[in-house]
Amino acid sequence: MLNDSEMSVSVKNKIISFLFMAAHFSCFAQSDVNLAFHMGLGANGHYEIGGTMENNSSETLPYSAVTYITIDKNCVPSGAKIANLGPIKANGSLEFRIPVKGILSSYRILSVSAWNDMGVPVDVDDKTAEVIKSRDAEFMKSCKIKRK
Repeated sequence: MLNDSEMSVSVKNKIISFLFMAAHFSCFAQSDVNLAFHMGLGANGHYEIGGTMENNSSETLPYSAVTYITIDKNCVPSGAKIANLGPIKANGSLEFRIPVKGILSSYRILSVSAWNDMGVPVDVDDKTAEVIKSRDAEFMKSCKIKRK
């Protein structure tokens, strides 16, 4: 039989172990949905933003959307636009193409969303965000020159 002091230490050790494991495993957790890839496309006066979303969960997600802006040749951004993309099958991917009116000089994905059949959002990770962010300084430098 453990005395009160030994029980207290035992309980503390279990709590610390649980917290350590929870923190440790959360580092390896992946998002339910990833924006794996996207790019602007254009030919013969027709422009679009295309990409791929991946669903890493065992649940089909009936709703997904992308919020984006277009940026003209003088680096003037449009207002935000939302494109509803539709369902992403469980452990599957969804290739999308969003038609763009006018000439597509540049664009930015502002957010990516997906939610289940009860309206509960799932975690989404934009796998392209870091690469694009690393180009921001050069993009802004180029825009300042264009605006002079």
